[in-house]
Amino acid sequence: MNIKNTTRKSNLKCGSRNGRPSLPESERQSIVRHTRYNEAENAVLLDNVKRAGLSNVSEYIRRVTLNPKIVPRMSETEMTIARYLCGMSNNFNQLVRLCHQRGLDTMTRDVQFYLNKFRELFSKLNSD
Repeated sequence: MNIKNTTRKSNLKCGSRNGRPSLPESERQSIVRHTRYNEAENAVLLDNVKRAGLSNVSEYIRRVTLNPKIVPRMSETEMTIARYLCGMSNNFNQLVRLCHQRGLDTMTRDVQFYLNKFRELFSKLNSD
């Protein structure tokens, strides 16, 4: 027969509990679906979760099954190209302003240089 330790106080007696508060009934996720994966499939799944920028596999599976249009975040190369394009577009806007001030004939060389750079970056972005 187990004898209870009477010196320990229980939070349940006073009605309060420690830890995270319970979710409302409408937000609880009580149904569990089990799926089995082999090593290769699991690696692909984890890679997809990482590329989608989600923190756990359950959330990824839930979103994919309920809303199959998940767009992965940009890769590091795409982010770098996007940063370059933003910087170059700012420079291009300044260049156009100078063209209006000084005249297009004097700025032709600079304009051609930046247009070629834009074309290179857009072709890299489209090839990925």
